[in-house]
Amino acid sequence: MGINKVNIFIWFFYKVGNKFRNFVFRKRLGRKQWSAKFIFLIMSFFGYFESRVYLNTGETGIFDHYVPRLLLKRWRVAETGTDKGSIFCWSKSRNTIEKVAINGIAGETDWDIGKTKGLPSDFVRKKLFAEVLESKASDIIRHINTSSSLDLTFLEESTLAVFMGHQITRVPLFHDYLLRFFSIGYSQKLIDHSDFGNKEILVRKVAHNEIGITYEQLQSNNAHTRVAGGKPQRLLLSLIIASDIGEKIYRGNLHIIEVPENSTDEFVVSDNPVVFLDFERQTMLRFVPWWEIGTKDFWIFMPISPKKAIFYCKSKKKDGPIEKNNEDLVQLINFGQYLSCSDNVFSQQKSALERHIKLFANELIAQNK
Repeated sequence: MGINKVNIFIWFFYKVGNKFRNFVFRKRLGRKQWSAKFIFLIMSFFGYFESRVYLNTGETGIFDHYVPRLLLKRWRVAETGTDKGSIFCWSKSRNTIEKVAINGIAGETDWDIGKTKGLPSDFVRKKLFAEVLESKASDIIRHINTSSSLDLTFLEESTLAVFMGHQITRVPLFHDYLLRFFSIGYSQKLIDHSDFGNKEILVRKVAHNEIGITYEQLQSNNAHTRVAGGKPQRLLLSLIIASDIGEKIYRGNLHIIEVPENSTDEFVVSDNPVVFLDFERQTMLRFVPWWEIGTKDFWIFMPISPKKAIFYCKSKKKDGPIEKNNEDLVQLINFGQYLSCSDNVFSQQKSALERHIKLFANELIAQNK
């Protein structure tokens, strides 16, 4: 078979795969576990052709959000007019609250740029995040925000878990702790530069942490080291870990928490929006030891609008998947946003940020000591 015929063959399956995926999500198929597994199998088959067909433009100099706009825009100041693209932002480093443009926050130029054959690659930015993960997650989050019940297909819940896994690993705070992990690994000769050529070894040593680096070591180590290959390799590692985390989150139980109707409070969202309540350590964690997800008793929270947040835990709550009257839990999730942020917390209301800063001041001082 000639090269052109092979290319046409691959292109055909790539286009069919795209249409199939869009059809499945549009019709919300996969409500039964057996049908979801069958759909996953078909999508995996088509996924092979997507990676073969993608045309890398290598475009650089673009601002990449590590907290996607699909989340941030749900806290925009207004739905219409000049404030449609604005949000209120608290800066920890400056201790100020300002109205800022959503397009210029929670991101960095070329944050999602990797490398292919030594050249810049925008596959993660344009294909994995923008075209596949974020576009589907946006529809799912919109559905949750507008629905009075938790009615997701297996495929939708899986996509949401994977989205959450990537949200954990794509922020600067995670990358900072990943560098700490490698600093310890290199210094103790637990990791070698040659490990980067073997995905299986990286999964075992880094994603599963079979080399035994502890959470306490990461907390006490702030030395930075260079990961072989620089930022593109950190991006690759974060994708490997995100995939592993997403599978573990999916095995848990999804719940929704709503701000009580009579409450004056609302959810805020930070530049590190996924936060963790650790029952074993009896504390909110600023950073999660990723290898413990799925084995230890974490509650994993992510606000999805001023009125709703999603959370995963190992067991199902006795009173159902939707929590409507727990103002203490709303406050705890908001505290987590301030505790875990690199620098910024965002809100639709300036008054919410002002109220929280006063409310959480002593706790944040104690936690950051």
